[in-house]
Amino acid sequence: MRVELKHAEVEAKIRAACVKSLNESALLIETRSKLACPVDTGNLRRSITHQIEAADLTAEVSANASYAAYLEFGTRKMRAQPYLRPAGDNSRRDVERIFQRNLRAVK
Repeated sequence: MRVELKHAEVEAKIRAACVKSLNESALLIETRSKLACPVDTGNLRRSITHQIEAADLTAEVSANASYAAYLEFGTRKMRAQPYLRPAGDNSRRDVERIFQRNLRAVK
């Protein structure tokens, strides 16, 4: 028995696996960012979220506290206390594994 998939079906399955991988990866980085961020009131930690744009196959992890960038990058008067970039950098291999696992599952 031979199974034939149309191009559109294969593309849809691959796209779905990529969106699933993006969501899992962004959630992983969000969690690691929350664990790494400096905590005083907890406002910064609560402000860290992720957003997926399925149409563009992009994901963004960000913090929307008004002072988030000052902590991430520092100022002239305050040293940087990065939490987003290290979480992303330290997650590269895990993100690759997530994509590999989900794409291998496409049938």
